[in-house]
Amino acid sequence: MKNNPEFYILGEPIETEIGKCEFIKVKDFPDYFQELQFMSMSKEEIAYQYSKLNKKGEIDELIQRIKSCPSIYEVVTNIDELFELSQAYMKVFLRVFEEESISKITKENFDELRKLILTMNCQKEDKINPNPEIQRALERSRRVKQQESENLTFSDIVTSIVGFNGLTYENIKEMTVYQLYMTFYRIAQIKGYDTSTLFATVSTEKINIESWSKHIEMFEEEKHTISHEAFKRTTGKVVSE
Repeated sequence: MKNNPEFYILGEPIETEIGKCEFIKVKDFPDYFQELQFMSMSKEEIAYQYSKLNKKGEIDELIQRIKSCPSIYEVVTNIDELFELSQAYMKVFLRVFEEESISKITKENFDELRKLILTMNCQKEDKINPNPEIQRALERSRRVKQQESENLTFSDIVTSIVGFNGLTYENIKEMTVYQLYMTFYRIAQIKGYDTSTLFATVSTEKINIESWSKHIEMFEEEKHTISHEAFKRTTGKVVSE
């Protein structure tokens, strides 16, 4: 199977230049969840997270080394203090590739393989604003949005699928993580369609009814961004562009 996201839902291994890349199954997800979270962190996010711990400037030098790396590849492979990060990558690589394929991972193909693994397992790299103050404002906005919306957990997603279509938990464990999330979002789309059509029969206003089979954009950009001008208004500070 070639790398065509249209067919990821089938759960078959993806052909890459270094060999076949396997999807992670739901039953294995708990063992790789934290490692996938590490993999989803960009160079900018790693530096930002360390900067939040840098209360007294004791890790200034480490943060600068992270920022000076030309890519995430150098961050993972060249900074000894980030051993836990490099081990997370290795654990995931050994799970999704044959062991003999790992030696074929190079600086040139690292970014492409990383992006593939994240996409196959529904992990998203968050964008980090280079200005720390604006980034903190974005995080506050994100927290407010999460508080105002449903706080879905992994178990909520699994039980929703079981309750909707009658699959057993054993069935769910054999699904890929990609199949799990796509199935859940499809169920949500179907239920939203049913609700809209029901209201359309009794409402005097025009109801926007989206097709139950509408394309699902798994990695749609979040809507918690804040403009430079809005940031200045909320903080009362002038921030450099």
